[in-house]
Amino acid sequence: MIIDADKGKITDVSQAVAEILSIGGKVMFAKGQTSSYGITNGSTKTSGPLSITLQSVSINLPRLAFESNKDETYFRARLALLMKPALASMALRKKEISDLTRRGLNPILAKNTQYMQRSSVSLVVNLVGLKEAVFNILGFQDNKEGRDILNKVIETAVDVGAKKGKELGDTVAISMTETEGSTRFATLDGEKYGKNSSLNSMDTDYYSQGIVVNASEVSNLTARSEVISECNKLSKVLNGGLLVTLQIDKYAKVEDIKKAIEKTSTLTPSFKPVRPTAICGECGFKDEPFDDKCPKCKSPYVV
Repeated sequence: MIIDADKGKITDVSQAVAEILSIGGKVMFAKGQTSSYGITNGSTKTSGPLSITLQSVSINLPRLAFESNKDETYFRARLALLMKPALASMALRKKEISDLTRRGLNPILAKNTQYMQRSSVSLVVNLVGLKEAVFNILGFQDNKEGRDILNKVIETAVDVGAKKGKELGDTVAISMTETEGSTRFATLDGEKYGKNSSLNSMDTDYYSQGIVVNASEVSNLTARSEVISECNKLSKVLNGGLLVTLQIDKYAKVEDIKKAIEKTSTLTPSFKPVRPTAICGECGFKDEPFDDKCPKCKSPYVV
């Protein structure tokens, strides 16, 4: 469920949303046209409210950093070189899909040709593992200098996307959002660079996707706090969208979730509250947090 924060007050729905999250629901708060994955629909400014996403590509930034010999300038140059043929192939694939649709070989899309003619189709490039690439592999500290490098990498991607998009005649959107490739990239790199200490220093088995805000800390944050200012700065630079995840502890009570949602809504325009919820694969029990086995039927099958 996506809640448009422009259409009303968060406080009017925060109690209901907190209850939904406590039983495993998925909710996204957004201002404007934003998907549940954080992708922003930029077509509203140019070609009307309709938008179609047929394709996207995720770039494994830690792999690029490994192959750049820990040289930040070379890393950004390799990113630019990788994006150009990727965007060209995406534009070609878009053209092929349009041709097949026009010839009636995609029946479902062909029935909606009028809808497609009035819509825009963007080429979406998703940057995966930016923090791991800059902090873990290139060796920068998580300070002002390191965050400046983060911004330079994003600006490079946006600039290359804009220039290549103009050349191809397509809209290119650069995003940092959720993707299934995050875990797969980390697994592949772990197999290839497993003995590398910089990769082993990671706390998780997946690469970063967007920005994560911890709900237990949000009460102490302000608009000038480091993580919030970074969120809002990157949101302005990334023309394809930034996924901001509000990470909620699985033992958090409904009232705590409600307060965290209301406070976060005052700090950043779009965010996705996420609370891990265990569900019994046998009886479907999910009324309270549990780890190893279901407290109701004692089944060890936990989803």
